[in-house]
Amino acid sequence: MNQLEIEHRNQVLRTYLEGRNWDGNGEYALKRQLVLMSTQLLPDYPYVIEDEWEVEPGRTDLGRGDLVFTDGAGCFAVVEVKWLDLEITGRTGTTKRTSNRKKRLAVKEQALTYANLYTELALSTFEAVRLIEAFVFTNEYQQPCLLQTKNF
Repeated sequence: MNQLEIEHRNQVLRTYLEGRNWDGNGEYALKRQLVLMSTQLLPDYPYVIEDEWEVEPGRTDLGRGDLVFTDGAGCFAVVEVKWLDLEITGRTGTTKRTSNRKKRLAVKEQALTYANLYTELALSTFEAVRLIEAFVFTNEYQQPCLLQTKNF
C-alpha cells in the first residue's frame, strides 16, 4: 500500500465514521470518538487505515480487529476498543465489576494478539514496517493505553 492508498483509505474511513452518528452502541460511539479525535489521542498516527479488519483474511470467525492507524512511514497502531459499564449500582454491582474485569483482560489479550497478527499483514502489504504498537481504548480512560511496542 502506497501513500496515496493510505490517504484515500483514511479519507473514506473518517468520512464514514463522521457521518454515522446514529449508532447508540457505546463501543461504536467510543470507536467513533477515537477516530474523530485521533489528532489529539494518537498524534503520532495521522491516518486511520483499517476498521473492523479480519485478523485472518476470509475468516471472520477468527475475529475482527477494531482500528489500525499509521504514520504513513512504517509505524502502526493497532487499537482495540471496549465499552465498560462503569455505572455500578445495586445488587448487580459485583457482577458488573467482574464483567468489567473480564472485559479489560479480554481487550488487552485481543490487542496483543491482533497486533502480532497485523505484523504479518503489514509485512506483506507495506513497503516498510518499522514499528507496530498495541493499544486499548476504553471509556474508563481518556486516551488509548499503550500495551506493547515491536520494532523491526
